[in-house]
Amino acid sequence: MKKVLLNTLQIILKAALAVCLFVCAWYFLTPYFRTEHNAEGDGFRNLPDHTVDVVAVGSSHIQYAFDPAIFYAETGYYSYVMGSQCQPMSMTYHMLEEVLKTQSPEAAVIDVFTLLPASEVCYADGNFYVAIDEMTGKNRLEAADDIDNPELVRQYKYDFLMNHGNWKNMDVTDPGSILNYKKELDEYVNFEMGYVRQEPYIYTPTPLVVYTADQKVELSEKEKAELDRVIGLCEQNGITPVFVKTPCILDQENTNKLQAVWDYLDTKNVRHIDYLQKAEELKWYMNMDGDTWHNNSWGAEIITKDLAAYTEENGLVTKHTVNEEMESLCKNAMTITVKSLMSMYNIDIYRLLEEASKYPCAVAFRYLGSAKTSITEEELKLFRGIGITRDFVKNPYDDYYAFVINGELVQESNEAFAVQYSGSEVAMTYTGIKIDGVDYDTEPGELEIYFMAKDLDWLNAIGINHATRWFWELSCEGYDCPVYCGW
Repeated sequence: MKKVLLNTLQIILKAALAVCLFVCAWYFLTPYFRTEHNAEGDGFRNLPDHTVDVVAVGSSHIQYAFDPAIFYAETGYYSYVMGSQCQPMSMTYHMLEEVLKTQSPEAAVIDVFTLLPASEVCYADGNFYVAIDEMTGKNRLEAADDIDNPELVRQYKYDFLMNHGNWKNMDVTDPGSILNYKKELDEYVNFEMGYVRQEPYIYTPTPLVVYTADQKVELSEKEKAELDRVIGLCEQNGITPVFVKTPCILDQENTNKLQAVWDYLDTKNVRHIDYLQKAEELKWYMNMDGDTWHNNSWGAEIITKDLAAYTEENGLVTKHTVNEEMESLCKNAMTITVKSLMSMYNIDIYRLLEEASKYPCAVAFRYLGSAKTSITEEELKLFRGIGITRDFVKNPYDDYYAFVINGELVQESNEAFAVQYSGSEVAMTYTGIKIDGVDYDTEPGELEIYFMAKDLDWLNAIGINHATRWFWELSCEGYDCPVYCGW
């Protein structure tokens, strides 16, 4: 009898050991086999703890529409986008839980796209895994439990089995390279802070077609429960949720469903912003600012600036603390964003002047005196914002030349002059501005402004004359000008 008990005990101990070995192998080895791992969660967790003021969560609609560099330029606050393709609202809840492991944001911008029928086009089980793969530990396992398919629950929970075939892509003769892969994740930094950039490529402003709800529909009980859970998590952690729908093409059916979302949030006294309805007010245009679903970098500027203003006007951030590492990350992100915003394809002088007052760049300025100028006090404010001191309203007659770096006046004169900048000569002459002898504006006009990067990586030469460019005697405005002047 004693021998039987000993044998039974040995079997139990061996089984327990086998289970322990399996669990350890699963827990410690699995990260090394996730060679196609979504590293965005790692980038977020590598941020300094408790520095993020505002977090944006949701589908790719928010990833393309919210740019933390612009949010920082407008407010000085730190933000981050924890998004994933077609992120279901159930995953948004767990994404917020992941955020709260290392950060304590005061506000959350929450995308509602996946509550709409249009999201069914992009729906796939893999979208759950993309979101789950940004999570860690218990939260990762609990997120998998929210999937309706039991087979996928097991597969995503124990994804060692799903990823074990990736050993074929590893250099097993060099174990160090495998170990370094995990180390790279521990040091990974997303220099765009979760934002996904798309550049504009169509420069025709097409008004967005927007419907109004014509039929009352209701959210399902499951959808209400998912929203309640997200709202509850925010309330428990002192986060102000702001639900948003970014501009995109929505038909009548989706408009009706979106209104149902807003109606339900109203019953909960929860903030929400419908950017389809605000598109005309904000001058957000289809094609020029975004495509069927996603914003480009110009559209993201419009949406993020409005969210920044909303954040400040409503006092959503009250505990911001300056952090050197976050300052460096945000300023680096601004150097990426400024190239998109102020590139040669942007001919909106008002927008460029406003951006030049906030983003790192240099400005070469040339003005030929004329009694015909119609420069106004409002335009003078824009000039002063970038460091120009001349009052063109009181003195429109004298020529004026200036060079400015990051809003600081380097040199100004009524006579032409040249400066050395980033290893090149920038000459402001009567006939035009030249860089190393090259005139990049074929029609300089009476007023000419060059916006340029610190390293001359990008350049935007804007020529303005009396006949064809706004800012003087107007005959047209911006992209509606029948005659294209300058770049």
